[in-house]
Amino acid sequence: HDCVLATSSVPGVTDLSARGPSARYVWDLARREDSLWVVPLGARGIPGDAHHRDQLPLWLRGELVPVVTDFDLLTPEHRTEERHDH
Repeated sequence: HDCVLATSSVPGVTDLSARGPSARYVWDLARREDSLWVVPLGARGIPGDAHHRDQLPLWLRGELVPVVTDFDLLTPEHRTEERHDH
């Protein structure tokens, strides 16, 4: 179940996929800005959030999106819910 596009069910329990990779990363060690990633539950896996499943269609097709680590390219998101950092 750790292969890039492999998912599996639990035989005798369900035919629905129950196991699979939780994320895919491709790191370009020479040029970090060329690195790619995708996660099935999106960039923020919280139900109801705009990014809850935003990457799922890409993940299902085996596609990747750029990893953005340059703070000058990132934009803040303004959330209306209260944030709790513990």
